[in-house]
Amino acid sequence: MTDPQEARLVRHFVQNLAIWLDLCDERRMFEAVVPERAGSCPTLLNAILALSHRHLSHVNEEFKHSHIDKPSALGFLAYETACLEVLRQTPDNPVTSTDEENLFAATIILRVLEEMKADHGTKHRHGYLFGIKLNVERAERYMVPGSLSAASFWIGLRQEIYSAVMNHCQVGLKLVQSLVDQSLGIADDDTWANRAIVHCAQVLNFCFGDHGSISRWDQLNTWSNEWLASVPASWTPKYVKEFGRGKEKDQKETEDGGERFSEIWYNKGCHVIGMQHHLLAQLFLVGYDPRCDNLGTALKAVGEDPTYQKRMQALVRKICSIGLGNQWSPPGMFTACMAIAAFGDRFSHPRDREAVLEILRKTERDHARPTEEVQTILKKAWRWV
Repeated sequence: MTDPQEARLVRHFVQNLAIWLDLCDERRMFEAVVPERAGSCPTLLNAILALSHRHLSHVNEEFKHSHIDKPSALGFLAYETACLEVLRQTPDNPVTSTDEENLFAATIILRVLEEMKADHGTKHRHGYLFGIKLNVERAERYMVPGSLSAASFWIGLRQEIYSAVMNHCQVGLKLVQSLVDQSLGIADDDTWANRAIVHCAQVLNFCFGDHGSISRWDQLNTWSNEWLASVPASWTPKYVKEFGRGKEKDQKETEDGGERFSEIWYNKGCHVIGMQHHLLAQLFLVGYDPRCDNLGTALKAVGEDPTYQKRMQALVRKICSIGLGNQWSPPGMFTACMAIAAFGDRFSHPRDREAVLEILRKTERDHARPTEEVQTILKKAWRWV
């Protein structure tokens, strides 16, 4: 690589963005393997360049201003367009499995870029999700644990969950049976995290599908409780300072608007994202409890019950606490934004409301994830505008 700008963009991806993707992959495929393959795969390289350029242009003022008057400097749209030209021309069966893996990984990276461009409720911006689904169907025959295609599948599933939460729809990605493990037996931490993520997808499909089955709700809730009871000791947080607990003075300060979240620290990204998806599944199960249907729609009834309100607030607060306490793993903040978008309107205390808005603002400011529309929706729900 001879272009200094492109070298900087690749380094930025490796040092700052691959961690978004390699959460549950001890092999760190997107940090280690993808950049190496990009050296011989222009489509993969252009995907990396597009994402890094977009991210740096948003979070780094020096980078943004150093390129604003240079027509020769390709912007993220030019890199993305170069990718699209190849992806559109790709035959149904690329020559080798490596070609397929590379294009799958490129589509995953471009989906991250798409998430940066789309705001809450922008349902039409899901082109790369469709591409991910096609890649899963095409690659399933050779998708084995430890491969780049397997790593791409797990990232794609998390991306589908993000879209489902933000757009109130079911998760459409096919689960690859050779990769999915829904047992509760002994396994490594990455597997435990992926179990929680698959379960979260199943819960969302229940909530945004036919959520009237009490027996199915009970089954999902039981599995969630069993998962929490079964995770190994390594999942114990390394440090916890719980919200609202402490001396009487501290409690009064909290009630008057001090810290609104607990401090919860983990050492591994898979613990952060796995526990958050477990809590997110619990949150949706509470919000869509079919036993409330006799009072109208489940969500409306739950929203009017103080017990459910407190439970939902506690779950959102804990998801946010994990995100804030582990900002070295940025997807924790993204998941916090998902919980806020879905149930942030349940908060009634002005300090809580301002605190969740600040999480949204901080996530957009630090990571180029759009949250302005979510903020507007919440303010309208609270009658702040």
